[in-house]
Amino acid sequence: MRTLLHNAILNNKAVDITIDNGLIDSVSTPLPLTNEEGDALHEADVERVDRDRSGANGTIDCSGLTVFPGLMNMHSHAPMTLFRGLGDDQPLDVWLKEYIWPAEQGLTDEKVYKGTLQACREMLASGTTAFNDMYFHLPAMAQAVRDSGIRARLGLNIFGDGDELESLHAIMNACGAVPLSIAPHSIYTVSEKGLRRSAEVCQELGLPMHIHMSETQKEVDDCLREHGCRPWEYLDKLGILDQMGNRLIAAHCLHLSEEEIRLIGDHHITCVHCPNSNLKLGSGYRFPMLELLAAGANVMLGTDGSASSNNLDMIEVMKTAALLQKGWRGDPTAVPADMILRLATGGHTVAPGQPACLFLAPVKTVSDLVYATHGESVAMTLVDGKIMYKK
Repeated sequence: MRTLLHNAILNNKAVDITIDNGLIDSVSTPLPLTNEEGDALHEADVERVDRDRSGANGTIDCSGLTVFPGLMNMHSHAPMTLFRGLGDDQPLDVWLKEYIWPAEQGLTDEKVYKGTLQACREMLASGTTAFNDMYFHLPAMAQAVRDSGIRARLGLNIFGDGDELESLHAIMNACGAVPLSIAPHSIYTVSEKGLRRSAEVCQELGLPMHIHMSETQKEVDDCLREHGCRPWEYLDKLGILDQMGNRLIAAHCLHLSEEEIRLIGDHHITCVHCPNSNLKLGSGYRFPMLELLAAGANVMLGTDGSASSNNLDMIEVMKTAALLQKGWRGDPTAVPADMILRLATGGHTVAPGQPACLFLAPVKTVSDLVYATHGESVAMTLVDGKIMYKK
């Protein structure tokens, strides 16, 4: 089906965006819907129907709405909507051991499905069209992803020696078309054997690896004491950086040495900044965004789970990330709004040939979006050309 987003705003100009089979087909100057006699025009090559925002079989009137590429939440634990507010105002180590891990022991497929579906709905309602996750009960999560219509990659959480990998093929079959990654939780919860096994499976199946790295100073200090080196140097000694390269996605990456930044950049690893979660858990705030980018790393943004960030609002994440960089660097020009939007969208653009994963909001500029609004302002979200949320 072809769809027309009529009279949307893009780069401060009104445009018509034609979508065909989930892709943006054209971006052009808006055409009138009728001629002077009121007869329907056909130049746009779509079926012209009513001008409300229902999107039924053709034309969606987007007057007053600016269109943006869909946001990508690159680090989340979607089912943790179930634990929102649990263990608030605690440091990471206490929060995990005394609140989150005990609560997770009572999870079932049904609970995980409901928590994930709620997360998917919250993300769609705030402009997020894709998310990258790590958790348990992946088939139940995959069903929620399919039912919601959002895009996702689900990470199989690995602990200890990686015994979870023995069920990988059955889990992949149960998840169907929803893509997976291997997600060793961290270097402090996964053994050397578990980390090596995870990397080997990723190599064998061509999967990404998703891991928490350098989130707290305690993690760094413990690694120095136990392994005689810093966290990224430890992964490098295990050969994992050479094995994974740019298929390694690392959340947090707050406490890095110059040598670690060089290692990350040389391997073109993706570092996911989760500023709201980091601040709330007291993990840190001096994320070396510009240094990582200059070294050759890929930088993206994430919310983390609802239990540590309390919401899944990527627009709020953009503002926090930009303000933190300006603040700790003492430079208001350090990370402008258009740059932070690129990080939040994976560099996607609204252009012919791009996936029609988009959101629209009643704002005039990118600065308005980043600094003056929040997820609740989103008016409409499309995934692969289909309306998945409409206010």
